[in-house]
Amino acid sequence: MAKKKSKKGKSSKAPSSGAAQGTGAAASAPTRAPEASAKAAAGGQASSSGRTAAIRSSRRKKQQRTNTAIIAGIATVVVAAIAMQVVREMNRPGERFASQGNLHLASINSPHVPYNSDPPTSGPHMPTYASWGSYTEVIEDEYLVHNMEDAGVVLWYDMGTPEENDAHIAALEEIARPWRRVIIVPRENLGSKYVFTAWTRLQRFDEIDEEAMTKFIDAYEGIDHHPR
Repeated sequence: MAKKKSKKGKSSKAPSSGAAQGTGAAASAPTRAPEASAKAAAGGQASSSGRTAAIRSSRRKKQQRTNTAIIAGIATVVVAAIAMQVVREMNRPGERFASQGNLHLASINSPHVPYNSDPPTSGPHMPTYASWGSYTEVIEDEYLVHNMEDAGVVLWYDMGTPEENDAHIAALEEIARPWRRVIIVPRENLGSKYVFTAWTRLQRFDEIDEEAMTKFIDAYEGIDHHPR
């Protein structure tokens, strides 16, 4: 009887040990699952952050390329505009002289810097200008410079005999007929038969040249040169 009891005791302990081991294995398994999930989640977050950073970097680079293209386009337009202006100035008729400013004189006898062209094309002048039209008598330069400032063109002819002067005036009036702000005046020792002047521009003619003369007047008549 004692031996049987002892066997029962041994047999009753075996399941208990197996159950304990099974319980331990089962208990340890769930503790590893949350760690793996956390690592997977962390990996997913890192991957998502990496994609977001890459997208942002790509957008920045694209914006930089766009900005560069815009700046290059603006620079091209500015350079082209400047080049066109330079070409336009080069193609305008007449010789160009630097502007000597728009100073008003107190009187016709007021001293001032010498004009940088003959006839003058800019510089100190009287507060009033000569009436538009044709003249057989010399008019002071200081009045005629104001005519040019006020969008006018001066048509000078070399002073001669009364008959010669009348012929010059008739020929120049025919040329200047379409324009309003034109004044025809004689000048002694002009150096050419005719000289046309506008603000900072001068062109000489040995004879009547209708095409070139009308081109000069058309290029400059009506352009105001008061300071702004």
